[in-house]
Amino acid sequence: MSKPVQLDFINNDHFSRLFLVHDTVMGGRSQGSVTKTADGNAVLFYGELSLENNGGFASVEFRLQQKLPAKTFTQVSLNAAADNRTYQLRLKTPYIPQGVAYVTEFNTTSELRDYYFDSAAFEGRYRGRKIANLPALNFYDIIQISVMLADKKTGPFQIELHHISFSTDNKTQ
Repeated sequence: MSKPVQLDFINNDHFSRLFLVHDTVMGGRSQGSVTKTADGNAVLFYGELSLENNGGFASVEFRLQQKLPAKTFTQVSLNAAADNRTYQLRLKTPYIPQGVAYVTEFNTTSELRDYYFDSAAFEGRYRGRKIANLPALNFYDIIQISVMLADKKTGPFQIELHHISFSTDNKTQ
């Protein structure tokens, strides 16, 4: 059993760039912003999801500052608190086509907690469509982590992102 690798969303040493990508790139009307939480320990991603003009998604993307160690990670856990909506955790590696991501969905609660996923929980997606025949997901290949809301429900949203961890031993939710 080895110690997990933990990346704090608030730490600039862990993530080099942060991007907001919303349905506005295709004419939609969703809005989202990012700020530090009041205690300064996490990133708060919040906004308003709209389905107008074929919209319906808002996301925040974090680019890793450094490669993860070349370990055989078996699990990723996301430490977050949110608004009881269904979000997507999206992972990108340099070995998949532009715009494609490994995606899993998770139902949030307002309590701060860990959400656990193994590599089998992720599927390839491009613009909401399932993609087959992608290389196997190796967590140590990840270069970008995103959290997206695309639950087809209009209205305000917010998710507090504390950290993401990669481990070699599995835990359950």
